[in-house]
Amino acid sequence: MRRAWTWLMVLFIGGALALSPEAAKLLDQAAAYRKQAEATYKKHYPDLELWKKAIQLGEKAAKIDPEAPEVWRFLAEVYTETGWWIRAAEAWQKYLELGGATTPEALAEVYKHLGYAAYQRGALDEAIAWYEKALRVQPDDAEAAAWLGRIYVEKGDPEAALKYWQLAAKLEPTPKNRYFLKLAETMARYGTQAARAFYQGYAAYERGDLETALLFFKRAADLAPGWLEPRRWLARIYLEAGLPQEALPYWEEVYKAEPTPENAHFLKLAREAVKGGVQASQAFFEGLAAYEKGDLAAAQAAFERAVELNPDYAKAWKWLGRVAFERGDFATAARAYREALRLNPDDRQAKYFLRLAERALKSGGAPQGTP
Repeated sequence: MRRAWTWLMVLFIGGALALSPEAAKLLDQAAAYRKQAEATYKKHYPDLELWKKAIQLGEKAAKIDPEAPEVWRFLAEVYTETGWWIRAAEAWQKYLELGGATTPEALAEVYKHLGYAAYQRGALDEAIAWYEKALRVQPDDAEAAAWLGRIYVEKGDPEAALKYWQLAAKLEPTPKNRYFLKLAETMARYGTQAARAFYQGYAAYERGDLETALLFFKRAADLAPGWLEPRRWLARIYLEAGLPQEALPYWEEVYKAEPTPENAHFLKLAREAVKGGVQASQAFFEGLAAYEKGDLAAAQAAFERAVELNPDYAKAWKWLGRVAFERGDFATAARAYREALRLNPDDRQAKYFLRLAERALKSGGAPQGTP
């Protein structure tokens, strides 16, 4: 959820009585503290000293003139700006009851923050209630619809989930919304338990808890043997965690079912990572990509990084030698080919180009031949 609040100005409409002089004075003082707080702090919380003073003065004004919409509007704005969401909801509601008018985005944003807080506590029914409120005041809020779809999946209600994911994808047809709409549509095929485990795995992944994510994705894969998506996530997470040996069989399974260029890339990366390590292999493939584009300087830098990460990476040493040779950097080429031969003494090509690189170093000129 977004923590930063994009300020939404609101207009008071109605025939409210004028503020009493005492309440008006308090509200002016509170507004001054608010302006000072906005200029002083980069992040805004209700327990910061200037905000505390603004809130205290606003609340005193509300006690003096509890039927004045201006006071509740001010408190609603300040509570919202400082992230005091439950107070913000109450103040906005009071303001509206007294005849005030606000843009629906303001109230929807408050309700969504309350929904997210409830979700984090595991109070799913409460979270649903807040997100539904957000959607009622702002029917085109795709974020609220997406959260309702997600939560209903976790509760095991695929029909409700599908309805909200359809709405989210209609309002904002982003790749993420389309992806989860497709997942919701497959729930009927693979079952609620498998889908729930999948979403729990995804939530854990979002939190950065890879260990828990793996457990839930494995459960989803076990519950739905024909479902490719949890296997794709297992492959991805194992690779991200630096465990290519565990990732490899999942990437093989994913590529067999969907032989796309993207899956082929990750399968190659997993296979290479088993030999050279994940980070070194990623650098190696970056070097290959740069070489194919003709950017030899970037290719050499990537291969240097690969062998720095894994000094026993024979293939990366050989490619470093090749690129350095083509760039006329014969000292680096000779060093790289020596290392390649250290790891693979029978490599005839490395022997040949090592002799050429050493000859070039002695003569100061480029020899004939290409790696």
